[in-house]
Amino acid sequence: MGHLEVPARGVIRPQLGGSIGIDRDCSYSVWMHLCVLPIAACLGCAAVAADSYDFTLQSASTATQSMTVQYPLAGTFIGNYDAAANPTGTRTLPGFFGGSGNNAIPYTSTSRTSNAINSHPAGTFTLALVAPGACQVTGFACDLVNGFPGTVTSDLILTYSTFHTVAPSSIYPSLGPVTIPVGSGTITAAIAVQAGPALGTATPSGSGTVTVAVAIPVLVSVTGSVGGQPLPPDPTPAIFTLTGTLTPRGSTASLTSTVHSSEPIGPLPPPPPLVNMPVALPTIPPGTLTANLLFSGTFSDGSGSSTLDLSLVASGVPSPIMGDVNGDGTVDGMDLTALFSAWGTSSASADINGDGTVDGLDLTALFSNWSV
Repeated sequence: MGHLEVPARGVIRPQLGGSIGIDRDCSYSVWMHLCVLPIAACLGCAAVAADSYDFTLQSASTATQSMTVQYPLAGTFIGNYDAAANPTGTRTLPGFFGGSGNNAIPYTSTSRTSNAINSHPAGTFTLALVAPGACQVTGFACDLVNGFPGTVTSDLILTYSTFHTVAPSSIYPSLGPVTIPVGSGTITAAIAVQAGPALGTATPSGSGTVTVAVAIPVLVSVTGSVGGQPLPPDPTPAIFTLTGTLTPRGSTASLTSTVHSSEPIGPLPPPPPLVNMPVALPTIPPGTLTANLLFSGTFSDGSGSSTLDLSLVASGVPSPIMGDVNGDGTVDGMDLTALFSAWGTSSASADINGDGTVDGLDLTALFSNWSV
């Protein structure tokens, strides 16, 4: 495939695949009027591309988040005694005294997990002023942790009937809910990725700035562990609110946003049942010994709450304009000339739609952003 050469005179022949054939006896000016100009007119060549900026979050950005999620849990616990495998293990028996064997003790509980993040988030997004009073965010992706690990703790708020243990010997009277630490861990990443359209408002204000407000639907994937176990890998849907001031400065732009949100969470699907989960229970009265129990139970739907404080500082540059082949910020005759000079090739700069060939589809894309 070579460059498209326009002869002095010829006849225009549309060809398959969006290409254009030209025979002799057709002047260049006739070709322009019959082929190029009508295409430009039908695509609205006088439209000017929207102001659009590609933003990167700066290190001055901060994020502070706290979240608590809890699931009702009911079942039984029993000592880890086993006549063959662990004959010196703990045995559980109902009541204050007496009894024999190793007995399951019924309980009700709330499994509670809390986390805290205090970081400098990193991320990128594109913000475009798409119409008077309107803006759009695309490609939003942000790591709320960004190398500043958060903390996570897990505990059981347990209610049970009076029971006692053997090895070690202790009495556990029924005194109402008792909080039992289960484990702690870290959050190493919390990635929020845009999951749908995000349209918002854009209100011009003083000194050429624009006040923007847009709610961005995201899926948040958290990586980390608690009590030696990985956190659930399933992403969680959320809304990321961007409210702040856009300041264009010629070839650059800045955006600052301060957001506080406090939102309920749930209902959440329950995690898998507990099967013989080990829990070390301190003896009563407090001492140096622990009773080793095995918890089993079934969770119900969960709920919780989340509080997030964000202070975002982002710097941006104008987004590349589809059809700006020569990269001068305007789609015009210079780009049209560059496109035709690369016609039929795989030139990366002129292959506007990225399909590997410079052809009629790229010509259409160019005219869709024609600027005058």
